[in-house]
Amino acid sequence: MYRAAICEDEAIFSAEHEQICRDIFTRLNIEYHISVFESSADFWAAFSKGERYDLMLLDIMMDETTGMELARKIRGSGDDAAIIFITSNPGHVWQGYDVNALHYLMKPLDCGVLERLIASDYARRFQSDSLAVKAGTQTLRIPAADIVCLETSGKRVTVTLENRTLECSGKLSELLGQLPKEQFVRCHVAYAVNVRKVKELTRTDAITLNGRKVPVSRTYSKDVQKVFLRNMRKG
Repeated sequence: MYRAAICEDEAIFSAEHEQICRDIFTRLNIEYHISVFESSADFWAAFSKGERYDLMLLDIMMDETTGMELARKIRGSGDDAAIIFITSNPGHVWQGYDVNALHYLMKPLDCGVLERLIASDYARRFQSDSLAVKAGTQTLRIPAADIVCLETSGKRVTVTLENRTLECSGKLSELLGQLPKEQFVRCHVAYAVNVRKVKELTRTDAITLNGRKVPVSRTYSKDVQKVFLRNMRKG
């Protein structure tokens, strides 16, 4: 079960964010539990008693302890939950690096961005053998073993399978974050390839089993070779 916590001291935003998350989890077919806290003190009391979450949506500007201060306490405990800060002030963004925040979202929430973040984090924790993509009005799960390569163009990514292609929204880096690192590698600023579908590497291309040439740039060449050889040794 995917466990989420929302810490927001304004009731109107708290209820809105909870409903948005419920809608997203339902669309993604994720079994979930949401805990809502009206103050950082309430959250910390539950956390101190052993309650743990996969995802935390923390409002930055709260009375008493701010969301940023709360995140530092969470990280100080060794917890690695995904933290998304909710804020109406973009000036706090850079502080998120201190606590390895997954993302910042401005109020009102961009539901599409939040859905991609949740899909990526859920897949990383529970379904690293599949890729969740938004294609049109549908959210699809694609087995990693079926993917040959991924190509980005603007705000769209083309996922190439053995017998078809899919156009989806999102960033290449976000989709790669869902996939096994020992199998998928960035090979070009605009491409990533499944090395288990590669039969040959040249100086400029990764040639797949179905004969497709996926560009390999100098920047990523060593990384591709390393992952390709590692998979060859594993048979």
